[in-house]
Amino acid sequence: MFIGWTAHYLIGISFAILLVMIMGMKWLENPTLLPALIVGLVTIIAPFFIMQPAFGIAASNLQDPNILRLRSLLTHSVFGIGLFVSAYVINYICSI
Repeated sequence: MFIGWTAHYLIGISFAILLVMIMGMKWLENPTLLPALIVGLVTIIAPFFIMQPAFGIAASNLQDPNILRLRSLLTHSVFGIGLFVSAYVINYICSI
């Protein structure tokens, strides 16, 4: 379990770094929601095509597959929003 959570957090950090690498430092100076939200939604690829196929195609063999799909979509959207909020707060703190 420790390895799984550690990997999950490291992958999330990697996506945050990737966002800054793609958008550049200008995005950190003036963060906008859309790029961060797109990165959050792109991360849904891993659960939909790697994790959930272990439960059948997109978790179709589970009792409520649509609930699991929706939860994945929501939590990964929250990750994207968190990327934006983090950049905004860091930008605000650095400008004080």
